[in-house]
Amino acid sequence: MFRKSNFNTALACLAAVLALSAATVSAQRIADFEIGQTSFVPKPRLIAPATDVVDLTGKEGLEFKWSPHEGDQVKRDHYDFRLYSGYNMVESTRILKMRISPRQWSIILKAEMFEDAQVYTWSLRQVYTGSAKSWRSFESFKVIKR
Repeated sequence: MFRKSNFNTALACLAAVLALSAATVSAQRIADFEIGQTSFVPKPRLIAPATDVVDLTGKEGLEFKWSPHEGDQVKRDHYDFRLYSGYNMVESTRILKMRISPRQWSIILKAEMFEDAQVYTWSLRQVYTGSAKSWRSFESFKVIKR
């Protein structure tokens, strides 16, 4: 027969296990959003342009595309898109900075923004709700306009 004191002890142990489980899940959720740039937020996968040379001859725009499948779509707050002149991704070479909806996976920029025979670098990162961010994905390309 089960005694009342054994029942109370078992109940107390069960309550402790449940409390610790909830605290662990809670701590993990908090850590997800307080650590800033982390490896738990995967880098976006860039799709296009992903070649060394982009031919804009006769075209009205250049489409930048990336995959929506990396990371947690529920936690994603936005994408941080940046375009730079040349290979150096520094403030002085930045041409464009955009905050893009988490449900948008491409943008088109007008061809007139790009000069013939110039190199450009685009970068993209995911930003989750809170402050967690991915590392930047980036790609450089040279524009040809004939």
